[in-house]
Amino acid sequence: MHAMIRQQERVANNLANVNTVGYKRIRTFTQALDEYLDEEGAPRSERRSTQWADLGQGPLESTGNPLDVAIEGEGFFVFSDDDTGALAYTRAGRLTLDAEGALRDLAGRSVEGEGGPIQLLPSGGPIEISKNGEIRQGGQVVGTLRVVIFENPEQLQRLSGAAFDAAGIEPETAENPVVLQGFVEASNVDAVREMADMIVFYRQFESQQKMMQTTDQILGAVTRDLGKF
Repeated sequence: MHAMIRQQERVANNLANVNTVGYKRIRTFTQALDEYLDEEGAPRSERRSTQWADLGQGPLESTGNPLDVAIEGEGFFVFSDDDTGALAYTRAGRLTLDAEGALRDLAGRSVEGEGGPIQLLPSGGPIEISKNGEIRQGGQVVGTLRVVIFENPEQLQRLSGAAFDAAGIEPETAENPVVLQGFVEASNVDAVREMADMIVFYRQFESQQKMMQTTDQILGAVTRDLGKF
């Protein structure tokens, strides 16, 4: 029953982020360890469940916003916290400008370029982002989006929403990234599938609960009958 509760929590979290840009659904894997038969011949085992993010690409949605970017294929954008310097990696490319012209994500983190945080020109002008991540404003190059890849991306640790921590793993610079301006990558959560999973886990929990209630009733009846002798 505890396992079913954890599965329900996982599915609920996925459903809550079905509209979160760049979100990667949580999946679980349960491993049976030390399988054996108990004294009554019933099978027993120790089970260990682990969670990881399904990094499959979500659908690309056109927004027409020049500050929205998406990566086609593998890779992550890099953001940095101004206070701690901590780096976050994400596929969510919904960007914005602050009052000083610094390029940031919606959480307020600086957008990292190949030469550091990207700062746009105070004079303004139209913003163009090429497929290799190069940013031009008014025809002048102001920076290039930093896009990185990981040899084992499944080892990334989720921070919040669509952002991940490298957990000490060193990323590599993507050689030929494909960055699309005016697009965002939607969540890769399939709401219908998650709802179906939720129903399955609820039914399994319900059946386990009924089994415990039945067992309790049988034990209660046995206890009463034994008291008669």
